Amino acid sequence: MFVLTMTPRPQLVVRALIILALSCFALLGLPGCKKQSQSGASDARPSILRIGWVPNEEDVERRARWEGLRAYLERRLGMPVELLQTGQYSAAIEAMRAEKLDVCGLAPFAYLIASEKGAAEPLVAPGFSDGQPNRYRSGFIVPKESPIRTMEDVKARARELTLAWADPASASGHLVPRAFLESIGMNPEKDFKQVIFSMNHTGSIMTVKAGKVDIAAITTTSLRNMIEKKRIADGDVRVIWESEPIMASIIAMRRDLSPAFKDELRAAYLAFATEDPSGWSALAPIYLSPGVVWVAAQDSDFESLRKLARGVKQLHLLN
Repeated sequence: MFVLTMTPRPQLVVRALIILALSCFALLGLPGCKKQSQSGASDARPSILRIGWVPNEEDVERRARWEGLRAYLERRLGMPVELLQTGQYSAAIEAMRAEKLDVCGLAPFAYLIASEKGAAEPLVAPGFSDGQPNRYRSGFIVPKESPIRTMEDVKARARELTLAWADPASASGHLVPRAFLESIGMNPEKDFKQVIFSMNHTGSIMTVKAGKVDIAAITTTSLRNMIEKKRIADGDVRVIWESEPIMASIIAMRRDLSPAFKDELRAAYLAFATEDPSGWSALAPIYLSPGVVWVAAQDSDFESLRKLARGVKQLHLLN
């Protein structure tokens, strides 16, 4: 079952988009939602380390995959560690700002929002033995029988087409392809017949395959994974555009944790693959990239994406 958020008027689409992406920030502006020391950072270790994740629709055993990390961190840090499932990325950001989560995996655009609002900073990122972080691509797909072959076709026939984004806070399923459409002179809410949110990449891919939408923005990694798992056949949908490489999702931590604990936490995460190979081998498949390890992540890794986000006219999320 896929959630399709349909809005008949362009201004309502933009309004819904902003509400979905930033709803957590309105709640967090209320007095008493967040406690900090006067220095802006917690004075010591948290009594319990709470690790959150946004469910991956392609991996129903994802909680079990994280269990090895939870047990490892309890041993390494000598403290209780809890796993907490969140809903969409906005809920994860809200929980971090309210000090209900200490660590969470975030998509790159979700990280930018969390960073801009002072909630998070990078902990580690999936990467490779040379220390370079993993990257992936956004794409537009159409049904296999679609007459649409190029983005020029999309632009010419947009009034006839329904476009599906993924999560409003998705880089590959929203931000990057939206920026591309703007770069070729398109305003999605005004130019397309209809714009919807499927709320995840699998939903977008399956609705395109079923012919329920004409074009969707997805991550090509998810598409490749679904083909490999035989969820869809190679050729059920066609990729008509791909982006340049995008910084992949990261593990983020609360910005107001103490500096000493941040260092301790980062060292533990970076050592996980070597100190607990079985735990890492259970977790690594979520990244869909052979040979992946965790590497140190820097906020500067996201600078090009941050500049792109600030330039998207319809969002103004980072201004």
